[in-house]
Amino acid sequence: MASGPRIGPRVGAFAVRLGVIAAIFVLAVLLEVAGSGPYSRSQLEALYALVLAAFLATLANAALVAYGGDASRQRLYELIGDGLLISALVYCSDGGRSVFAFLYNIWIVYAAVRVGARGALLTAGLSIGAFWFIAWGPITGWLPSFDRGARFGLDEVMIATSIHSAGYLFASALAYRLAHQIKRGREELAELGELHQRIFENVSSGLLTVDGGGRVTSFNREAARITGFSPDEVLGAGLDQVIPQMDAIPVQSPGPGGAAREELSFTNRAGDKLHLGFSSSLLRNAVGEPDGAILIFQDLTRVVAMEEQLRRSERLSAVGQLAAGLAHEIRNPLASLSGAIELLAGDLPAEDTSSRRLFRIVERETQRLDRLVSEFLSYARSGPGRREPVELRGLIEELAQLLSRGDHHAISVENALPRELLAEGDPDRVRQVFWNLLLNAAQAEPADGRVTISGGVCAGTDADDSSEIEVVVSDTGRGIPNDLLERVFEPFFTTKPRGTGLGLATVYKLVEAGGGQIGIESQVGAGTRVRVVLPRAAT
Repeated sequence: MASGPRIGPRVGAFAVRLGVIAAIFVLAVLLEVAGSGPYSRSQLEALYALVLAAFLATLANAALVAYGGDASRQRLYELIGDGLLISALVYCSDGGRSVFAFLYNIWIVYAAVRVGARGALLTAGLSIGAFWFIAWGPITGWLPSFDRGARFGLDEVMIATSIHSAGYLFASALAYRLAHQIKRGREELAELGELHQRIFENVSSGLLTVDGGGRVTSFNREAARITGFSPDEVLGAGLDQVIPQMDAIPVQSPGPGGAAREELSFTNRAGDKLHLGFSSSLLRNAVGEPDGAILIFQDLTRVVAMEEQLRRSERLSAVGQLAAGLAHEIRNPLASLSGAIELLAGDLPAEDTSSRRLFRIVERETQRLDRLVSEFLSYARSGPGRREPVELRGLIEELAQLLSRGDHHAISVENALPRELLAEGDPDRVRQVFWNLLLNAAQAEPADGRVTISGGVCAGTDADDSSEIEVVVSDTGRGIPNDLLERVFEPFFTTKPRGTGLGLATVYKLVEAGGGQIGIESQVGAGTRVRVVLPRAAT
């Protein structure tokens, strides 16, 4: 960015300087108008010239400060120029009896503020030396006399120089102490500023502030992580450009307790869909009027997912208890019914094809009912099971061969799992989990006729220390609409004409019982991706 003027912080100092110059000018004009003042015509003309020189020097210094440069060198030029102008002013206004000799005191204090304690001592020494030289110069012949300056008596000059020197020493002592207090105050202020910055940057929540116009004025590290924007990109920008949903925050009307709390869905710069919870409160200026707002927000995505998982587990648990009772009540009479059908079918005449066809329908539906009951029991009995290492790549190869011999022989399985990937769990239940997932992926009719199995150690962890592995089952099939995606693990929910709705529900419960996690992503027309996280077997 192009550097513009930086004179803002020094406006007060330049205004004071110009005010002093203006006061001197007004005094000179009044003396000339009076006509009988203590100064001659030549002295007044010299005063006018010095006032003009001081004014031009102030403007030049302001320009240097505004457009950059070495700050320490600028301070040095400023102090030297002030000392020379004060000395010239004292010299042309009766020297040792000049009413402007007090300006050296201001110079000493100003040097203490600008440079520090050493500046106060240095300017005090220079002030004493300059005043002695100006007061004694016309008497000793070192300086030309300026009108009545040569008529001062030795006693008068001695008294004036002694008094002013004592005054300069006293001013330097006060300025020295003032400089130390200023230095200590600046150090404490810097420490407070650093502490504030550390707190601001390291708070675990995203934090930003906006002014009354909705422009971002501060933006911490966690806010940058959540949104994906760096502070340099958002400072000065409108809040609607960073988090559009937050632009409707009421800056003038806070909620109960002085803060507004809400939740919203947000897609960050990387395209991740997040669930944010945030609170806002007013920022007030020195007189208590609203001057902006402060917003604190957290990424609640995992919390919301855990809440949904808990609700789903509660529903599945209730349905599981129902399924267990229902299966036990149905299975015994179902076995009797199946046996009776077989006996009746054996007694039918061979030529009675119509009756035999009906019996085959009854037998097929009985088998289907028995399969449904078996799935009920499998779902209801999904406890922790035994735990032993399960080699996943070999397991997927066996399941792929089994899939190729059935109705889905046209579907190929791409097994990209590493050979050394071992899960810890019940082998039969792990097999059931991935068989159901492979079967669902094959039934989704992938566009390329392929189901991909990939995985490894969970991302973001050390391969040697990780306690979890992940396996991803992907297809390029029809996909699942968003409004149905969160229901796919519910019992009895299915989109298949002859599905029972217990396949994925059983998978979910088996994975959860084994200490793992399961998630699903899908896009209509692009396919589905199921991610299974399982405990890693010790090697």
